[in-house]
Amino acid sequence: MIKIAHEKETKSIRLPQEVAGIIKEIATIIDTEYGENRDVDGGDGGYILVIESKDEFDKLKDIYIDMENVIAEYVDLIKVTDGEDYSNSLIILNNDFAISLIIPVVITPKRLLDEMNIND
Repeated sequence: MIKIAHEKETKSIRLPQEVAGIIKEIATIIDTEYGENRDVDGGDGGYILVIESKDEFDKLKDIYIDMENVIAEYVDLIKVTDGEDYSNSLIILNNDFAISLIIPVVITPKRLLDEMNIND
């Protein structure tokens, strides 16, 4: 699992260009709206988690995300030209704190795939 809280952390990401671009966009928005010096775990804003294997879903319970019951604000498809597609799911944990889950589509839970917005 890769945790990204700030735009400056996106420079070293080794993911497909399309996925890295979305992550950078999200991180930039969070930094702009909530500040680069925020407490990323206990303050406002949030962060991005890149899930790399199904085994990592259990670790999400530590931050109160149960993948069997999670309700996403939205789920978008990230189309990758040369590789596997990813999903981007926004999970809102309170009024000013959210986590974007970036997951390869092949391991994205069906519950999230069913919510996917593919009309864009």
